[in-house]
Amino acid sequence: MKKAFVLFTAVLLFAGAAAADISSNIGLELPEIDLPSLDGKPASLQENKKTILVFFTSWSKASQNNLGFLQCLKENDQPVRIVGVSFDKKAKNVQEFASDNKISFPILIDKKLSLINKLKLLVIPTTFCVNSSGVIEKVFVDYDDNVKKAIAEWVKL
Repeated sequence: MKKAFVLFTAVLLFAGAAAADISSNIGLELPEIDLPSLDGKPASLQENKKTILVFFTSWSKASQNNLGFLQCLKENDQPVRIVGVSFDKKAKNVQEFASDNKISFPILIDKKLSLINKLKLLVIPTTFCVNSSGVIEKVFVDYDDNVKKAIAEWVKL
């Protein structure tokens, strides 16, 4: 019982630290992103467009749910650009994941974890809502109904 309590406390502290650290990005300009895309096409984020940037892995169930929701936003012609960033080591896994889940928005590959380190990400999925000036307005860690609702509200602003 004591071990379970210690483990539970450690998880809470880690989650709190992750949320606190990642929230330090709010109000900052999104760093320049120069990563290869899955389809070989350039995917500049410097186009003065409201953007949802989602960091994910192909093996995460929460990532699958998050990307499925974002794909629905794209299909409903919401006024926002959506870009995924995968940390999978094998592009083939990401390609299969995107195909199986019918993801049609651009996906960038960050095998070297350069962006995850720059943005201090600790939890996947993490979703950044970036305004048309390139400033990070919202950051959502993990994915659940509350995150889904908050992203939908931000898109409508």
